[in-house]
Amino acid sequence: MPQLAATVRHIAEGVKGFTITAAVKNIEGWEETLGKVETPGAKGIVRDLERLRKLIQSDDIDGDAVRKIIARLGEETVTMAGKADEPKGGRIKELGEALTAAAK
Repeated sequence: MPQLAATVRHIAEGVKGFTITAAVKNIEGWEETLGKVETPGAKGIVRDLERLRKLIQSDDIDGDAVRKIIARLGEETVTMAGKADEPKGGRIKELGEALTAAAK
């Protein structure tokens, strides 16, 4: 689960230090990974990731819209974590909590 650990690390370091290029690459990786998952909620997360990617690639980034979608992704991720087996579920929950905290 290196992708999960890398994403949590980037969020913990502060998303402002996450370049747009790096963020887009990370989001695309998650879109690809979650596109293959059949767990309820995964498709909604993929749609929100696509919206986030488009928002951050915009010439005039709407910070409030980005914050809202990151908060929603955090909530959705924590919910999805509850459906996963341990230890994966705990690590996914950690990601969701990091996203929620980053949105504040």
